[in-house]
Amino acid sequence: MQWIGGDSGQPRPPAFVRVGHKAVLIDLNALYPNAPHFSGEYHPDGLQIRSVHLGVLTEWGRDEWGAWYGKVTYTIAAKDRQEKVTHWVPAWALRPADCPPGDASRRRPRGHRS
Repeated sequence: MQWIGGDSGQPRPPAFVRVGHKAVLIDLNALYPNAPHFSGEYHPDGLQIRSVHLGVLTEWGRDEWGAWYGKVTYTIAAKDRQEKVTHWVPAWALRPADCPPGDASRRRPRGHRS
């Protein structure tokens, strides 16, 4: 069956790029914002979501519309427990661990355009 529509078979970069193990900072406060007009109560035993965590980036992936996501493993803490989680995180919530806070230029893989 003949392909109809789409990108007419134009070449494109790969959708996934492995990067080894790179230290990144993940801004959980940006990734999981409070709902508008949120009125919760502080709970000292709860998940520590309102902070920036150190994580390990192992791969970049693009969604079907071209946005970049990093596959990141990090530890999230609560009072007496810590859990390691791995999931795809939007590039805008990540930055290299050695990158100054205002520098977003090194979030996506080098040599790939958005």
